[in-house]
Amino acid sequence: MSICPYCQKEMDAGFDTCPHCGVTMTYLYKCNRCEQEFAATGILRFCPLCDADLTDQLN
Repeated sequence: MSICPYCQKEMDAGFDTCPHCGVTMTYLYKCNRCEQEFAATGILRFCPLCDADLTDQLN
């Protein structure tokens, strides 16, 4: 379980949208290969710019 940063209610860690308040989570990434920073509304496994593996950034 994780806590929604907007409504502070518990939600399943696999959800990209809070079932209580409807806010879509935004995830921040920095690619170790191309060193670009970007935000995504879902969990990414690969960098959209250079296709590098981002799984080491998942909690």
